[in-house]
Amino acid sequence: MAFSVHWRLMFRVGSRDAFQKCLDRSLALLGPDSVPREGQPYWKIPDLWECRVSAPVPAGTVADQVLGTLLAANRLGTGWHLNGSLSPVSATGFSGVLAVGKSGASAHIAGLEWASFDLAVDAEPGDSTDGGVG
Repeated sequence: MAFSVHWRLMFRVGSRDAFQKCLDRSLALLGPDSVPREGQPYWKIPDLWECRVSAPVPAGTVADQVLGTLLAANRLGTGWHLNGSLSPVSATGFSGVLAVGKSGASAHIAGLEWASFDLAVDAEPGDSTDGGVG
């Protein structure tokens, strides 16, 4: 069973070019195997641009997977709110939210306003789900 970490990144920027610069900086921190979807203005707040990114979870034990994900999250910013439960055999459902400016949270990338991650089992070929991304 393969696992992925699904990121949702939101940047406060004034143009597609500015969004792309912020996204490129984020992808460099998330790793070379990160795959972004098309970015677009967030429907509720047009000066926020959002993009979903998928990345493989580090191989190894559940502890290795969680640590690798938390290290990547820490490269994006500090002050993450963590959710979910872990077991010795699964990190599925482990997630985090970074709301810059709330409860002391801060981003390491200019423009990053909000981010989240979810650890999920990859969808099997032919499965119509998107790996649990909300």
